[in-house]
Amino acid sequence: MKCYDLIEYLAMQKARKAALGIMQNEAEIDAMRNKGASRTQGKCDLLRRADERAVAAGQLSIKSYY
Repeated sequence: MKCYDLIEYLAMQKARKAALGIMQNEAEIDAMRNKGASRTQGKCDLLRRADERAVAAGQLSIKSYY
């Protein structure tokens, strides 16, 4: 097993993403996000309620599809 220093590991990951052409902007992250097509109704309801609570508390909610 190889052991890496955290800084070395993060640099390797950054280089690998650059080599693969993976960008970390909001549009590309959203494109990779699970759209929830196979979620149960219960899970969709849970996400909707969590979003409503966050908005009521004046906080940003996590972007999710329900």
